[in-house]
Amino acid sequence: MQVSYFRSLPLAAMLSGLMLTNSASAESSLNMYGRINLGVISFSGYGPGHPNGTRMNSLSSRIGFKGSEDLGQNLSAIFMIETGFSADTGDGTIASREASVGLEGPFGKLRLGYMLSPLDDLHPIAGPLWVTNVTNDNQNGFWANGYSNLFSGGSAGSTACKQVAGPDGNTNSFAFDNRIANSLRYDSPLLGNFRIASQYAFGEACSSYAWSNKLQYQDDKLIAALAWQQHHSVRGLGLNDNIVMLAAGYQFTPNHYLGGWWQTLRYANPGLSDLKQQAWGAIYKYTQEPHLIELAWYRAGAGSGAQTPVFSGIFVGPDTTANLYIIGYHYKFSKRTELWSQFAQLRNSKNSGYELGGNGKAGALGTMGANPRALAVGMKHDF
Repeated sequence: MQVSYFRSLPLAAMLSGLMLTNSASAESSLNMYGRINLGVISFSGYGPGHPNGTRMNSLSSRIGFKGSEDLGQNLSAIFMIETGFSADTGDGTIASREASVGLEGPFGKLRLGYMLSPLDDLHPIAGPLWVTNVTNDNQNGFWANGYSNLFSGGSAGSTACKQVAGPDGNTNSFAFDNRIANSLRYDSPLLGNFRIASQYAFGEACSSYAWSNKLQYQDDKLIAALAWQQHHSVRGLGLNDNIVMLAAGYQFTPNHYLGGWWQTLRYANPGLSDLKQQAWGAIYKYTQEPHLIELAWYRAGAGSGAQTPVFSGIFVGPDTTANLYIIGYHYKFSKRTELWSQFAQLRNSKNSGYELGGNGKAGALGTMGANPRALAVGMKHDF
């Protein structure tokens, strides 16, 4: 059921008040946090018949509540409820970003509910810069072949018995960067310089499931992580898909950070050759308070094998590569408030048609070989 975010504020305020009232006696803690991030974005470069456009976008605006209760014996109960909303229109759905409860102790963290997968943990290392919602954040063919919500209302996982879902919106069952419902996630404590995480999701239909795992190393300057994720019968009964991703970053000095990533995708294709693709990229960040400059390059490799019956979001065959170039600038007024700008240039080969976010799905008619670009300026405030 869709619930207006602002209509839910009285209920949220009442619940938070009750929790704060009981916090002292129950040795509990409750934190409210959020972000409002709005940008004005101009798109161009689509060629004849495709006019330029300007729009206002809400980029990962959210409000959340998280807390814990001391249960004794070094054990705590933990919970998190996070709601994404469109700051430009006021639309939103309660707990659209996370709803989880669990236990935390010397053994690590064990959570149940709806939450991001361990694969998503690689984002801060070398993933798309956070303002690249301009370019569809996790764009088809690039990072993890897009974003989806698995096993939640309207997702491919909820209808895998009945249909093979398409490549856009919440039915993008080809995507691997997921929030996953009906799931159980474990995060280990720090083991030397290593951490592990594993999440299993019960598809509750046709024996479908998703399984995501991560091994991460971190010291004072280096961070590196390897992730593997499998989708079983998510895209359709008996179809098994997987991704392997490697990301690493190095903080050379307090001012200079360099990161890189590589991934390989495989999609089952009964009666045809499995569809495979590799993609990779790099990011660089220069920080000199109050300034931050970000550079990024992402490359979608040519797909091999056969295209899936429903378009996968990946282009297959000769001249189907694409490159995405991004430069961003941030001016920080404080730790919580900043102005930002970004320019993104996408360059398709003649037989590829990758898209910038908000302008239709990859492969839309008339965009093959196009080189679209976007210029964005905005403001972000965290609270």
